[in-house]
Amino acid sequence: MTVYVITHKPFDYAKELPSDYVPMMVGANKNLNPLNYLADNTQDNISDKNPEYCELTGLYWMWKNSKAKNIGLAHYRRFFYSKSIGGRFAMYAYLILMGNKVKPAPISKLDEWLNEYDWIIAHPENEGGKDLWTQFKKANHEIDMQHTRDVIAEKYPEYVKAFDKVMHSSSWMSPYNMFYASKQKSDEYCQWLFDILFEVEKRTDMTGYTDYQKRLYGFLSERLLNVWLEKHKEYKVKYLTVFKTDDLSRRAVIRRITNRLGITKGINH
Repeated sequence: MTVYVITHKPFDYAKELPSDYVPMMVGANKNLNPLNYLADNTQDNISDKNPEYCELTGLYWMWKNSKAKNIGLAHYRRFFYSKSIGGRFAMYAYLILMGNKVKPAPISKLDEWLNEYDWIIAHPENEGGKDLWTQFKKANHEIDMQHTRDVIAEKYPEYVKAFDKVMHSSSWMSPYNMFYASKQKSDEYCQWLFDILFEVEKRTDMTGYTDYQKRLYGFLSERLLNVWLEKHKEYKVKYLTVFKTDDLSRRAVIRRITNRLGITKGINH
């Protein structure tokens, strides 16, 4: 049982990780790894695709190489909390009260939940805009989402209804590509996900894209995890609140809240 903690650089919080949380350096062919974290450029890997695939180069490594019975993905500054208290704003309020008492959910607790649930994912968040399709095209290229739908229609037509529902019914989704599930269920999802993304990649011309827009496949996969689970209604899903280690001080949380409310002048200093 392992939660792989995806990072592109050494991070201090690695010293505080619970047992069986394993840091993984992604983009390891280019990113320095002085602390010798597990690296995504060993064995069967797509490490060179990291600028476009983001944490998915870590997920691909997990799919192809991990032998863990249960498996999860977290980020170097984002972790599941062991309680579901709502989305990011609920967590902000909670952090003001609890501060650095908030810790990542232990593997033993995650495994206990898998006795009842099939997937553990992030509590849904409102990404803004009319719906997820509209929200995506504000900062990215709509043609990439259309290519994704086209590929699904060709390869997995039984998923089109779920895709359209997720993309057009609301602006809510479970973000960050974070999850915990059995390796078997994770593998089934990865087989589907990467088959779609590799085909979308063949149809994509990134000429003129910003560095942000080039992170395309990481953005698409956040939405596709929601499509997968919308289609597989037979799976029981447990939602957990995600916290950021950046927010473990009250001052940091207050600064983040006031930034979002646009009332910061003078508070950030």
